[in-house]
Amino acid sequence: MKKQLNESLPAAIPEFPVEIAGHHLTLRFDVNINKTKRGVKLQFILPNVPSDPRQAQQMANEIGTELQQKFAEAGLQIIYDVENPYKNVVGFLIPLPSLATFIVKHVLKGEPGVDEPQEDGEEKEQPAEPLPAAEQPPAAEEEPLKELMMRRAGIK
Repeated sequence: MKKQLNESLPAAIPEFPVEIAGHHLTLRFDVNINKTKRGVKLQFILPNVPSDPRQAQQMANEIGTELQQKFAEAGLQIIYDVENPYKNVVGFLIPLPSLATFIVKHVLKGEPGVDEPQEDGEEKEQPAEPLPAAEQPPAAEEEPLKELMMRRAGIK
């Protein structure tokens, strides 16, 4: 029965044969749910893992260079996955905010940036206050904090 299910159900994770940077690879798509780097994973599966890690890194650089160019032309961001645990995979990530902006702008023809989704815990960046012309002493309410920090640092 398990065999019949496997044959009748399509693969849950899409895979496609691709040629990129002169290499014939299998491209697997997946999602990354890590809160610090949510997005769509692109995993380029190597048919033969180079024995020299420098060759593998060179291949990753070649793929990354081509992807950067193609994704930039499409208005998408792509980043190299430095935490990829697989030796036979060169991984990249399309960050969720980049994909969301692309869909709103190009598919739904909306205005990106008006209400961009924020990652959990992140706030929109506020404009920085101008720096004072000269160094100023700490405000009265900051003095106890300064003393506490100096004591903990062993300065006082």
